[in-house]
Amino acid sequence: MHDPPRDEVPSMTTDHADHTDYADHAERTSGTGSAGAAACPACAAPGRLLRHVVQERYRLLRCTGCGTEFLRDPVPGGSTAGEYWEDYKFDVYAGDAVRVGYEQRYAAVFDRLEDRAGRCGRVLDVGCGIGNFLAWARDRGLDAVGSDVDERALAGAAARGLTVFAPEQLAAQDTEVDVVTLWDVIEHVADPGPFLTDALSRLRPGGWVLLETPDAAFPVRPLVRALHRATGGRIDLAKNMYYWEHKIYFTERGLERVLAPHGVTVVEVHRMTSPVAKMQATFDHGAEGSGPVDRLLARGWPAAEALFRRMGRGNKLVVLARRTG
Repeated sequence: MHDPPRDEVPSMTTDHADHTDYADHAERTSGTGSAGAAACPACAAPGRLLRHVVQERYRLLRCTGCGTEFLRDPVPGGSTAGEYWEDYKFDVYAGDAVRVGYEQRYAAVFDRLEDRAGRCGRVLDVGCGIGNFLAWARDRGLDAVGSDVDERALAGAAARGLTVFAPEQLAAQDTEVDVVTLWDVIEHVADPGPFLTDALSRLRPGGWVLLETPDAAFPVRPLVRALHRATGGRIDLAKNMYYWEHKIYFTERGLERVLAPHGVTVVEVHRMTSPVAKMQATFDHGAEGSGPVDRLLARGWPAAEALFRRMGRGNKLVVLARRTG
């Protein structure tokens, strides 16, 4: 296994301040009536339409309360979450460089957790995919099991000798766990309340939740939306930040609100960037359909990622939270 480039090592700088004033945000919003009044899935405050359409089909709203962004009609009559694992995503996440980048993140987050809570017991990884985290957890000596809705992903994880369950199989298990992990999962769920009720149903009192999700307050987001508008969609960098598969883009405040009804309190928030190799693979895949702009992004991302880290910013929120109620 090759040594990962230095710029793939994640920063673990704690940051409890939201970086966007949602009430006075400079980007103009519009929308009234039923469209403009759609309720935020994080805090139930009204959402307002942004002047951006995701993949030319799905309207994007921002919550007037917590700043969380969400799709108004996520995947209407379209694909299900079980179809997330397209062929290229298997290839991307199975690649050594991407896997190593995420393993560094897992290690940094679990080091922080064990500094607070001591050695972890049983871990449940909800949305385990092909099992990269579970394999890392096994190598670390953790007792970890996973669940996923995608049959192909489960088959890939099981082929690696990992313990995984479909949701209906997991429902038959009555084992209590000390940690629930949700790595890039909650953004795929249009209604996070019932999802979290189920995902956290086995978490013991005092147990921990480790959660990663895209950051709605990442400062590049309004820039790529503005560029998309200014060029009439001819330059569409937003397609690398907004996907139809992502129903919700949380802020730190939004995550606090959505976790609170489940007796879970946010303890630490870190802003990280996606691993360099993963973003380069994403841009390279985009270049197959749109050409030189994505190829340029793929080559320039390492420098951009290093800059974001120095600024203490990142496109992802990584949260350590604890069940206190």
